[in-house]
Amino acid sequence: MRQYILILVLSTVGSLAAIAQTQYFFYVQLSNKHNNPYSLTQPEQYLSQRAIDRRNAYGLECDSTDLPVNPGYISEISSKGVKVHNRSKWLNGITIRMADTSVVSQIRSLPFVKWVKYSGQMNSTALTAPRKAKFGSETYNYGTSATQINQLNGSTLHNAGYTGKGIHIAVLDAGFNNVNVNPGFDSLRIQGRLLGTKDFAEPNSNIYSLDSHGANVLSIMTGNLAGQYLGSAPHASYWLLRTEYAPSEYLMELDFWVSAIEFADSAGVDMVNSSLGYTTFDDASMNFTYADMNGKTARASIAASMAAQKGIVVCNSAGNDGNKAWKYIGSPADAEGIFTIGSNMSTGAASYFTSFGPSSDGRTKPEISGMGTSTAIISTSGVTSTGNGTSYSSPLVCGMLACLLQYTKEKNPAMSLNAFRQVVIENSNLYNAPTTQLGYGITNFQQAMSTVTSFTQTKDSRTNIAVKYIPEHKLIRLNFSGEMYKNTISVSDISGRNILGIVTESSVCEIPVQNFRTGVYIIHIQNPHEQYNEKLLIQL
Repeated sequence: MRQYILILVLSTVGSLAAIAQTQYFFYVQLSNKHNNPYSLTQPEQYLSQRAIDRRNAYGLECDSTDLPVNPGYISEISSKGVKVHNRSKWLNGITIRMADTSVVSQIRSLPFVKWVKYSGQMNSTALTAPRKAKFGSETYNYGTSATQINQLNGSTLHNAGYTGKGIHIAVLDAGFNNVNVNPGFDSLRIQGRLLGTKDFAEPNSNIYSLDSHGANVLSIMTGNLAGQYLGSAPHASYWLLRTEYAPSEYLMELDFWVSAIEFADSAGVDMVNSSLGYTTFDDASMNFTYADMNGKTARASIAASMAAQKGIVVCNSAGNDGNKAWKYIGSPADAEGIFTIGSNMSTGAASYFTSFGPSSDGRTKPEISGMGTSTAIISTSGVTSTGNGTSYSSPLVCGMLACLLQYTKEKNPAMSLNAFRQVVIENSNLYNAPTTQLGYGITNFQQAMSTVTSFTQTKDSRTNIAVKYIPEHKLIRLNFSGEMYKNTISVSDISGRNILGIVTESSVCEIPVQNFRTGVYIIHIQNPHEQYNEKLLIQL
């Protein structure tokens, strides 16, 4: 969510982008994982010990989605003269590239191939093309970052010693220019908290010579210039993963993104920040519609939800389209179970550009927000600067969530991630009246600390929810049975316009609809253990 010029510096002759011919990308959906040499009883074959430990901590078991793609299938597809560029075990598919597309028909005919679809292209002549807009008990001296940290009451966590230490965060972005030499990252490098880098777009590139966006994003979390700047999670550890190919915009970038978040999972990260989003493409036939923003259509959105199910706290920027023809969130911001982050000003009001929710299936989006207008950053030259965009509000909030997660692991290790998510939401300033641009609003992390400490974990049993429209009484009746929780209820029309929002702990809730217009409405219910959506036709 940014606009600038990207110049790629390629030092490796074998780099994909240095290939003279146009390279065409296709996504191959496989039909099964039959005869897979990997076993669910031996997860150490394909997951790090840290990833296994994270699953164990949350009581999560490995399942078939964790098994790698069948290597026999990969070998047979490769034998057709194509290169396997990316693979997704969660979605059981691979991305292939080739100069000659005539072999695609041969791949389609393989018995284990479900379908094949074109996903984009790379061409060396595009390397200097303009970059498309994307989401652009110790006392700490924050310098220029004080306003954005204090708006979240984040200094309370820091001063109590919770600065993200021991939390591993994967940053998915377009490039990390000068991170290897920028003085703002000296402490990151010297303290050994830079865990590694990996490029999923152009595997042989140097991510430190590419796009500056990821470097700016990283600075908001871990930048440190004595007396001038301090990030929101200054002592967390970071993986830097490149997924974005700057000169063009095609569906293949979502596949790069999926591979990256799967890698992050296998490496054992606790959190992911992604300041990227996708709505429209250079090939208009690939464009999403708002109806596609349901968390279940775009491959990146599906993968983001799966990451959350595997115990990862995922943060994604809402997007910067609020003042454009496409005003809604994109993918993977529409994913269920993640934190989609909107942007607000220093006053707390919504930034003019921050994208609108809800998701097309009626879930509150974004969930929370942070300061994305005049956000303090460290530039690639190592000096403090400012920038605008949900690209910057997302890492700001992600860093504070990392500190709260560190605190939670120490003070309440039995807390589930669903409960953690609800604690954050309930301690946000618009919790009782969420909006379409800020969601539940700005989180008060000092209050969240208190809630974590006092929180009593209930058994993870789901509430039984029944929603019924009673026309003779002109109301919607909601019945809750089983374990009772505080339920946040919102009602929106089919266009996504929020009609009302309430919070209840009662077993029965009645919503008058005499002032509604005839039409389809979406009732969204959220509590610490689940989210529930119901569509109702109301005729008046």
